[in-house]
Amino acid sequence: MLNKKVHMRDQVTNRIEIIMQEGRFSLMHQLEELSIAGLLVAVFWVAVRF
Repeated sequence: MLNKKVHMRDQVTNRIEIIMQEGRFSLMHQLEELSIAGLLVAVFWVAVRF
């Protein structure tokens, strides 16, 4: 790990962002998961077809 000085303010905002992201499952995150699953299915389907 890098030994870099980090301001306390940056640590607090990063922790708040992490806590906020843990609590909710946002629409963009769901869309991202669905698109990845769809892409994997499409690749598998094309690989089986040809």
